[in-house]
Amino acid sequence: MSFLKHKRSVSDIWPIKSKTVLIRVDFNVPIHNGVIAKGADARIKACLPTIRRVIDQGGKAVLLSHMGRPTGYKYALLSQSPSKHAQVLQLWQSEKGQELTTFFSLLSGPEKKKILNWSTKSSEGFRLSDSNGAGKTDLFASLDVQEKVTLLQRFIKETDEDTMFPQLRQYNGFKEELTLQPVAVRLEELLNAMPEYTSKTVVKFAPDCMNAQDEVSALKPGEVLLLENIRFYSDENSKDESERLAMAKHLASLGDYFVSDAFATSHRHSATIVGIPRVIGHGCCGYLMKREIEAYADLLGEPPRPIVAIVGGVKVSEKIVLIENILPQIDNIIIGGAIAFTFLKVQGYSIGNSFNQSGQSFTDTYGRHKTNIDELAARFLSKAKTHNVKVLLPVDHICHVKCEGTNTPWVTADANVPEGYMSLDIGPKTIQLYRSCIESSQTAVWSGPMGVFEIPTFSTGTFVVAKAMGDGTQDRGLVSIIGGGASATAARICGHDGRVSHISSGGGASLDLLLEGKNLPGIRVLDDL
Repeated sequence: MSFLKHKRSVSDIWPIKSKTVLIRVDFNVPIHNGVIAKGADARIKACLPTIRRVIDQGGKAVLLSHMGRPTGYKYALLSQSPSKHAQVLQLWQSEKGQELTTFFSLLSGPEKKKILNWSTKSSEGFRLSDSNGAGKTDLFASLDVQEKVTLLQRFIKETDEDTMFPQLRQYNGFKEELTLQPVAVRLEELLNAMPEYTSKTVVKFAPDCMNAQDEVSALKPGEVLLLENIRFYSDENSKDESERLAMAKHLASLGDYFVSDAFATSHRHSATIVGIPRVIGHGCCGYLMKREIEAYADLLGEPPRPIVAIVGGVKVSEKIVLIENILPQIDNIIIGGAIAFTFLKVQGYSIGNSFNQSGQSFTDTYGRHKTNIDELAARFLSKAKTHNVKVLLPVDHICHVKCEGTNTPWVTADANVPEGYMSLDIGPKTIQLYRSCIESSQTAVWSGPMGVFEIPTFSTGTFVVAKAMGDGTQDRGLVSIIGGGASATAARICGHDGRVSHISSGGGASLDLLLEGKNLPGIRVLDDL
């Protein structure tokens, strides 16, 4: 993997004084009620050196990031309808708890009347006129939240708003849980907390990433601007390459240089990952990106065998194609977490109420393939045998009737989960099985927890995996890499993060690069030295 080392970095951009530098970062951190979860700002901290490099040289840093997986609006539709664009902006900027009423208030008089006629206060709504100021919004505001949700869901199903406002379908009413505004606040705190800097750094926020020309123009040298969630526009990961390119061209027009510090998403062909550097005609690594790919080049040029891939997490649809592709490169694969239950179910085991995706269909990012997940799971197990890869699945479970803590969890005797129960962690026999596999390996790559480790009752399996990797690294030189995300968080919580070879900021990108040796699209597009 020596090809990875020969990439330009942000240090190679010169001069950048008074220039605008677009920096693609990954600030996809957990936020609840507008507050970043305690200790969950590691991704923000990891990008501070790159941002500092730009602003310390007198550059203007414009940051682009995604947050979560909103359905997103089509930029082409909004750009053709200024009124709809304004409506969306007001939704994004509405005060918390008011977003449903805000949406209602922006509808026409007849639309408001139609909705109110379906409500429990239809008789009062019937008496109100269609004109503005008649009191329809106040009447809607007096309804309870669940009724508002039900009414708006019915409205979008019966009108073309279903295509314009998919967030209302997905989140039962548009919510602001996916805004990056709290990240801007935390980023400014972190930049100004760096002890070597005494002058205050300003971090501004643009509430619409595709309408940020004014905010960018107003930036002064040494200032930072964070754009709102780029996935609020579906063009970012559109199946249509022309839509991704159109978004990339628009955003590229805002800057002079492009820097990528988002390793975790470098396996995607997104508008802001691949499109922008192609449009600008150049791109370089941020310090986080550079550190990641150099670490992999050093550690896994020729990984010692046997190699075990440890895969957990929630959705098998997000990882099944990837883990199928890496079968020729590995010797063993450990599967835990919720994704294990689709595999167990296709083998005939009972899984109770455990989360699974059995029976669902899987479509890849750009809509090229659509397959039943059960068929994919069965095909994976068959392919693993063909490649002589041993697949380790849970042989017992720690269960409860709800996903909450308990002092009396149910430990199953075998791989079957009783009716009425859900598995929330791997059981003691499985723990020993998985630990033994790691102990007999020379290379271990881990992506995804074994259970709901955030709840102490169900943290043992995940923490044992972290300890086994740490012990192996320290005691016998195991090459151990944790692929970021929840796995990295778990390793930090149980104190083994500093005992492994490397902790990545990427999940899927890590497995792609580490085990397939792929020159990922988000890395390939960047300039060589």
